[in-house]
Amino acid sequence: MEAAATDCLSLEINLISAQGLQPPGGNRRLQAYAVIWIDSSIKLRTLVDRVGGENPTWNDKFLFRVHPSFLAYDSPCAYSVEIYAAGGWYLPDSLVGSVRFLVGNLRLLSRHSDRPVFDAVGIRRPSGRFQGVLNVGAAVLGSVPAVAARALAIRPAIGYRSLMAEWGGPKAKKRRPLRERNKASSSSASSVASSDEERAAEDADAAFCGPCVLSFPRRLHPARNLDPIPWATDSSSSQPSPPWTAEISRS
Repeated sequence: MEAAATDCLSLEINLISAQGLQPPGGNRRLQAYAVIWIDSSIKLRTLVDRVGGENPTWNDKFLFRVHPSFLAYDSPCAYSVEIYAAGGWYLPDSLVGSVRFLVGNLRLLSRHSDRPVFDAVGIRRPSGRFQGVLNVGAAVLGSVPAVAARALAIRPAIGYRSLMAEWGGPKAKKRRPLRERNKASSSSASSVASSDEERAAEDADAAFCGPCVLSFPRRLHPARNLDPIPWATDSSSSQPSPPWTAEISRS
């Protein structure tokens, strides 16, 4: 088994793009992805192109562990690609077309390693007619990264994107549902309001003014050490009256 593994080659296939695909029925916009395999028990897929429509672009690369006889010119071996239209939440994915490509036609064994060969292959629709073109690239790698080599020792086919996610690559941060985020924000707002009320109750000279739309809590502080207004005192006292009172009495 080890000798057979050392005799194998690393075949890299790049699903670049497709052109002129058949759009789905109705008013749906085509959002296409591709599935590739050499052994039907191990299938790999690209990301969904949600922008290109009938001309999607993927540029996804896949590695396959193959025997040199697989790449021979007279070899009947091939890799298969199926292109699907993503149905979304409610509709199932529908088959747009398929491709079966003989790798021996690229004559990779007669070329230098790490030099890709590009080709355009016709896409066969489920009805049997040809419509659209699949742009692919293929190369035999002289060396692969250590992470890819360990993965290929476990399984015969891997994708670069899944390999990065599995072996410590950057992962997208998972967002919480909107309902949970709203619940968390409301609970935090109530806790902030209760803490403000507690601080206001502890401070005898400050009065809490209630909830506010500002980003900071408000407090109403009473005036301290202010001299009383002379005419605002009791009438029985000997304090002088306001000046306008004398004018009114004279009139």
